[in-house]
Amino acid sequence: KLFYELKIVTEVPLDHIDERTVCNAIAPEKDVDGFHIMNIGRLCLDQPSIIPATAAAVWEMIKRTGIQTFGKNVVVAGRSKNVGMPISMLLHTDGEHERPGGDATVTITHRYTPKEQLKIHTQLADIVIVAAAHHFLLR
Repeated sequence: KLFYELKIVTEVPLDHIDERTVCNAIAPEKDVDGFHIMNIGRLCLDQPSIIPATAAAVWEMIKRTGIQTFGKNVVVAGRSKNVGMPISMLLHTDGEHERPGGDATVTITHRYTPKEQLKIHTQLADIVIVAAAHHFLLR
């Protein structure tokens, strides 16, 4: 017997429609992006949750390559809902919780971070993750 389960991807940003209303209208278990408020809340509380694909891939690469994050200073350049925010949450959370995190000190930068501050943050960082839609962010 074949069983197919429908999952839903929300293409954001949405024009002329309230993005939060659309994301919360999708059942949490069908929300592939992890944008539903329950999925975001679970991620923030270190509980098992749906993690957006790109953030999950970055997290998996960090684990598989053996990059140590415990106590490290990490800069995440970008604050998007599907990459920057979730990878920041995964990196900073407690490694001994229900959904183990990276125990890192995380600084999130974005397009309005002053260039002088961005330079200082990246020079002090042990790890830099670029999750930015703006290619000029780290010039």
